[in-house]
Amino acid sequence: MKRTHLFLLISILSIIFISCSVNKVPSTNINISAEDAMKYVMYLASDELKGRGTGTAEIELAARHIANNFSSFELKPIGDTGYFQYFEVITDMELTKNNSLAMKINNEEVTFTVNENFSPFGFSANGTVSGDLVFAGYGIEAEKLGYNDFADVDVKDKIALILRYTPEGDNPRGEFSEYSSTRYKAMTVRNKGAKAIIFATGPNTYKDDSFIKIQIDQMGGDAGLPIVSITTKKVEEIFHKAGLNLLEIQKKMDSTKSSNSFLFTNPSAEIAVELKPIKKWGMNVLGLVESENPIYKDEYVVIGAHYDHLGMGGHGSLSNSKEPEIHNGADDNASGTSTMMELAQKFAATKKLLKRSMIFMAFSGEEIGLLGSAHYVKHPTIPTEKIISMFNLDMVGRLDSLKSLTVYGTGTSPTWKDLLTEKNSFYNFKLNFIDDGIGPSDHSSFYTKDIPVLFYFTGTHTDYHRPTDDFNKINYDGIEKIGNFVYDMAMTINQKDDRIAFTKTKEEPRERRRGANTRVYIGTIPDFSSTEGFKISGVTDGSPAEKAGLKAGDIIIKFGGKDVKNIYDYMYAMQYYKPGEEVELIVKRGEEELKLMVTLGMR
Repeated sequence: MKRTHLFLLISILSIIFISCSVNKVPSTNINISAEDAMKYVMYLASDELKGRGTGTAEIELAARHIANNFSSFELKPIGDTGYFQYFEVITDMELTKNNSLAMKINNEEVTFTVNENFSPFGFSANGTVSGDLVFAGYGIEAEKLGYNDFADVDVKDKIALILRYTPEGDNPRGEFSEYSSTRYKAMTVRNKGAKAIIFATGPNTYKDDSFIKIQIDQMGGDAGLPIVSITTKKVEEIFHKAGLNLLEIQKKMDSTKSSNSFLFTNPSAEIAVELKPIKKWGMNVLGLVESENPIYKDEYVVIGAHYDHLGMGGHGSLSNSKEPEIHNGADDNASGTSTMMELAQKFAATKKLLKRSMIFMAFSGEEIGLLGSAHYVKHPTIPTEKIISMFNLDMVGRLDSLKSLTVYGTGTSPTWKDLLTEKNSFYNFKLNFIDDGIGPSDHSSFYTKDIPVLFYFTGTHTDYHRPTDDFNKINYDGIEKIGNFVYDMAMTINQKDDRIAFTKTKEEPRERRRGANTRVYIGTIPDFSSTEGFKISGVTDGSPAEKAGLKAGDIIIKFGGKDVKNIYDYMYAMQYYKPGEEVELIVKRGEEELKLMVTLGMR
């Protein structure tokens, strides 16, 4: 279809389709088509669904829309409840009554009111602590830069007051940028024995900044100590009562790139944090096209896509706005979900040709840690050992003029590259092969179960994770072409006499620089569904992790003597070491704690 015709069709459909009830299944063609893909994308990426945030009422509308389409295609429901497989997800943190901050400086009180001039962080631990208050600058210890906010103060058993950002402000490309994360600072201060942390934005960074509102971080877990944020006005008041001028102090720190940390005079502070997780249900949508072949029907090919996005923004959004905005997620991943539904309809229509059965999966929770697909492989409704391959569609809506298509997982079976090349002779994509079975989408969960995987992806763009990722920017002709390409690949695998072989992929060590440091490589595969320590779902073949004896299900709780409370602690702890060094890990395996030694590789 020509582009001018597509835009005319967009205009007509925008009037007719957006207002459709989720219970109304649009009339569609059994063949994969740009017109039908557009119908799906326009609904899933409509403002009505408010960005399909996991656990929201709107994503439930999306789930029921997908299930209704599965039903119209006559797919068999294989969820725990009809088409749906439910899993629990923490969507927010609720403040209880026990959240307070009190302080005395020079025997003068500084009063705080929750949600007015202070708030706990979303990754704060619960607890009540009291102690002396120490100013620890930006909370940065950077030996290579000759900068150390802890050189002149001891934060052990004290409450640390720390400025956000760095002496370079909020410059994301400055030499201090790798030390700017509040997660990284929290780990640093916790490892130095502080009881709690108070973060504030200094007036030389922003003249009047608010506290940081609670944002849930699904992947990280809590930081291991109470953490709160206060407004710029309040941190200035603290310094004023101490007879000090924070603006002058910060200007000097910033201009000289030197620390100025100290213990306040006659200080005392007490912090109470009690956050209650708000738990809701995520929903995978699962449908089956069952083969009639008596020999092969109990083997399965999976085609999946995640249908969740970022909702109204928040954690993961790249928008510059501080206000909530609908992140429609047309490409990410209404495009992949629509392609998956198109494939479900076509395979259902060609059911009598199938040797093996076909499963179609729409995952929720991908944006917050592959939660839906991870839940499925842990609690499969069809045993994973009967799944012979998995095709994943994530962001396939921006096929460019060169027809560039990236395919991950090409090293997970010796079959893939030759077959992709053969089938591509009919489509002429500019294919980019990436061998790794682990990548930034739901196929990773299936790879950890020794299932050959492919992940189709047309690339990132300036609208990625922004409110501007809208339906009118999608290349629907491209979706049609990719859908047919995937159909040919999946049908070929379906028709083979023998299931294709699985191979583990070896991540080739690559030198990647961040600042002047070469980063280390270990080869662990994260399990994002866990918030205890750093749990792994597997290890890369031939990696330092495998050689050290790490196994799927292990929880790393110490790395080189440093506590690991979450995935961030694990990543940051690696920065203290160089390739070739041997590091001691403390690992929890079941009820047992093990000591393992890993020799770090080079990335």
